[in-house]
Amino acid sequence: MSYLLRISQNFNSTALTSSELAYYARQILLPSIGTIGQRKLKVARVLVVGAGGLGCPILQSLAGAGVGHISIIDGDDISTSNLSRQWLYSHKDKGKNKAVSATERLKEINTFIEFKALPLMLDQENAFELIKSHDLVIDASDTLEARYLIDDACTELNCPWVHAAIYRERAQFSVFWARYGASFRLLYPNPSMAPSCSETGILGAFASLIGNMQALETIKLITGNAIPKVGQLISFDSEKHDLHIFTIPKAVPPKLYGDGADCNTEFAVSVEALEKLIMSTEQFVILDIRDNKEFDNNSIKGAISYPAEYILGNGYDTAIKGNILLVCEEGLISSMLAKAMNQQSRKFYYLEGGLKAWRDQNSC
Repeated sequence: MSYLLRISQNFNSTALTSSELAYYARQILLPSIGTIGQRKLKVARVLVVGAGGLGCPILQSLAGAGVGHISIIDGDDISTSNLSRQWLYSHKDKGKNKAVSATERLKEINTFIEFKALPLMLDQENAFELIKSHDLVIDASDTLEARYLIDDACTELNCPWVHAAIYRERAQFSVFWARYGASFRLLYPNPSMAPSCSETGILGAFASLIGNMQALETIKLITGNAIPKVGQLISFDSEKHDLHIFTIPKAVPPKLYGDGADCNTEFAVSVEALEKLIMSTEQFVILDIRDNKEFDNNSIKGAISYPAEYILGNGYDTAIKGNILLVCEEGLISSMLAKAMNQQSRKFYYLEGGLKAWRDQNSC
């Protein structure tokens, strides 16, 4: 089974707690994430190979995003020269294993997800079984041997992996997935042609930039709401800010199992239905979840300003009686929020088409 299909089938079996909704509030408000994307992240299992200059920003970003299970494999110990660019660590961590120390720090960043430290190197003996138990792999290593191991195992397992390499002021990254015509071994059949960043100078800010680009591609793959860079080799020069893209011949975009807008018509209220509700005696409350400035400029008569971020972070006032109608500008955020809040109480609805649809038919 394609891992993307596995995630798309399994995310419905998990729910977000009120504490998780508060923690992920800002990214949940993105239509490309929403509660569906967040639940997909929650069920995903990611293996990060390397916890150094690339691995640290990758791990911080994935932990913040809410990837439900993150395994970290690295057999190296922390040295003084690591500290200027590997920002998960501090002086008190010197001499500790990177995977173990990174796991300890990440648990402080996000208590909702599971971390597994593997204080060893990826090798011929463990690569296949480790990768087999994960949905995708991120290459944050600095050896060609590790990259060929990842590529061979991922090819056999139909698993995508996100690659990056830095050499001084230059970097490259890509998403490899052999089933769709993109593999590291296909691109570099001769190891002498392949890039390596071992034993060279490196700037922490540059490593952080590239690591976060890898994290973004990983989130795209998991949520399925954007086309990942499968088969596109992107090179970047930090001095000149030059960006070049090379597409591997015969590489094709993967099939994504996205869900479009995170909405549910079960909780939708049309503009026409709202007009009738306003004229009736039914008890309901209209909460305008846009920010206060937008509310002051234009709102439905009788609506209460109640920003979405406040609801996600603090819940709603339980003293509010009756059904609650959420209103945003176009209906996307309100539909997502209604669905999220109805995990605890099925009293939330949203205005279909949002305030824009209301304005088309009424003068607010």
